[in-house]
Amino acid sequence: MTTTDETTIRSSRSALCVLAAATATHGTGRDADIALPKLPGFVESAFSPLAYEVSARCLTRAPGDGARTAVALASLAGDTTTADLASRRMVSGRVHNPLLFMQATANSVLGHMSREFGITGQMFSISTLDDALGELLSMADLLLDDEEIDRVLVLGVELGGGERVAAVHRELAADSTLTFADLPESAGLAAALLLGRTGDAPGAPVPVGPTGTAGQPGSIQSLFELATAHAEPRTETETHPHAHQ
Repeated sequence: MTTTDETTIRSSRSALCVLAAATATHGTGRDADIALPKLPGFVESAFSPLAYEVSARCLTRAPGDGARTAVALASLAGDTTTADLASRRMVSGRVHNPLLFMQATANSVLGHMSREFGITGQMFSISTLDDALGELLSMADLLLDDEEIDRVLVLGVELGGGERVAAVHRELAADSTLTFADLPESAGLAAALLLGRTGDAPGAPVPVGPTGTAGQPGSIQSLFELATAHAEPRTETETHPHAHQ
């Protein structure tokens, strides 16, 4: 239940606004698919390279103080490609590669981003069976109440996944009306929005509230569509340097 005080606080907040937006897809069969960006220290999976790609586009198009920037990443199942690879290696008796364990966590790419862009604000990774975009916007709204935060980068990543992920989706959908995104196993898509407060910075307003894609729990499709609507065209020569290669 929302209290009167909570309602008053929310109504006094200015709306969120989009400072920058970006999307990227790989291996989906869409016209906009890109070659998988190379990311030092990350192998095999599209998860971290795509997460970094959309984040870098936003942060370079709207530079700001990393100490006053927070980040929230949403993904239903995380880096399933790397997790499955590590599992297959272990089951087959091959020597365990600790790098695969570390980069399978969503926090690993957030750490890389913080180093590259000097971000020292709060960083979060979330997984939800609900409305991913709605939860990201609500988190950004809350984080921007902190006097030390001016901007929040929200992003989402979705992978095709392998048979194990497909089996989980089938089990979750067996007794419900839920459906899940149908992507090729090696495919991935990502989207990011750099958000501020209306009045504090120029940008298109974005309402905070439920926005999820009906019947697709945890899907980032709504985030992808919103980012697509606000994203600037990507140039063929656009690259993002890595200071710590």
